[in-house]
Amino acid sequence: MIAVPRFQVSFARFLFCAVVLLAIAGMALAQQPANPSPETSVPKPKKVWTEDNIQPSGGPPAAAKRVSPPLPAAKDGNAQLAKDLRGKLEKLNVQLKDADKQIDDLKRFQAGETNGDSGRKVNKGLNRMPIVQQLEKLQAKREQLQTQISAIYDEARQKGIPPGQLR
Repeated sequence: MIAVPRFQVSFARFLFCAVVLLAIAGMALAQQPANPSPETSVPKPKKVWTEDNIQPSGGPPAAAKRVSPPLPAAKDGNAQLAKDLRGKLEKLNVQLKDADKQIDDLKRFQAGETNGDSGRKVNKGLNRMPIVQQLEKLQAKREQLQTQISAIYDEARQKGIPPGQLR
């Protein structure tokens, strides 16, 4: 075994540590973003205040003084009819969304993707009807609901109720 003087071992450790510290410092400097030069930065334009920008102390700003034209008001009978038709539409839309969800669940169940409750009814009993028949029944129900919704819109159009009042 060769004997290495203690001085050479400690110098080698010192040299190794110095190289490692310099490498770490170099990496840290490389990661710091460069400062943007002041020549490339664009100064913000200053805002010029005029009398139009300054509001009087007692009144609202000029933009708030603008009044939108009143919307044409429906007749009282049409307003009540629109309210009734809107209520019917809301119920039919809820039923339509429910039917769409059930159809989607059954299609996923038929494809093999299931969360475990697609084959059960609300009362927790099993549904013995084949999935294809269940899908046909739900799609017929969906078409019926869409027909009812379009009939309500047609009735409102015939009575002179704008479509915006049914939403």
